[in-house]
Amino acid sequence: MKKLPLPTKAGRYFWVLLFATYSVAAAGVMIDVLGDEYRHLSQIAVTSVRSSEDVRTTGAAQVAAVYRASSGAPFSTLPPGSTFKVVWPDGSSEYVMVVSPSSSSGVHPLAGTQQRSGTAVAKDAAADASAQEATR
Repeated sequence: MKKLPLPTKAGRYFWVLLFATYSVAAAGVMIDVLGDEYRHLSQIAVTSVRSSEDVRTTGAAQVAAVYRASSGAPFSTLPPGSTFKVVWPDGSSEYVMVVSPSSSSGVHPLAGTQQRSGTAVAKDAAADASAQEATR
């Protein structure tokens, strides 16, 4: 068996540590808006991934503000560039990125991350099936 020199081993450990750290950091935050601290927000009850982008942005910004306020370190929680997952009341979810923590529209929904809830997908599939039968 060939022994690797110390710098090569250290390099491998560095990359493994870097990958593990990135994986943990990328997992991010998931905020379920059905929690007691989010349920009363004005833009939450009517929001889902099918809502307009403006409505989703406003709702996610409210959620981010409350999340920051309830954390122990509000100025370092959800810094610009961080992402978090929002689970809307209907069970649908999406990822949003923090653009500016001081702005009322300081988050931006990430395109392609919207996931409809399982019940919404089932309802849409049933509606598509009945529409196809109606056209026959």
